Amino acid sequence: LLKILDLMREDPGNNFLLSEWAERLHVSERTLARHFVRELGMSFGEWRLRLRFLAAVDALETGRTVQEIAFDMGYSTASAFIAMFRRLGGLTPEQYRRRMLK
Repeated sequence: LLKILDLMREDPGNNFLLSEWAERLHVSERTLARHFVRELGMSFGEWRLRLRFLAAVDALETGRTVQEIAFDMGYSTASAFIAMFRRLGGLTPEQYRRRMLK
């Protein structure tokens, strides 16, 4: 599990499915899913979502565009990224940038 977490932190835009990670580690998808819940208290999908949100917060400090950040986080459209950011953070990325990074 630690190997996956480290690799995903290095590249939060990686879109490997849980099944692909399981195959790479030679374990079943179900076993890997259980490890995520047991060790982290959340599913693989939830952990990836939170990782991307936190990585996006850091990326917003760099001054890059929302679209660039969205693509780096593995989203195919900026609007999908903005919806995720608003759902988790309560603000759009631009609102966050204006309010929190003054």
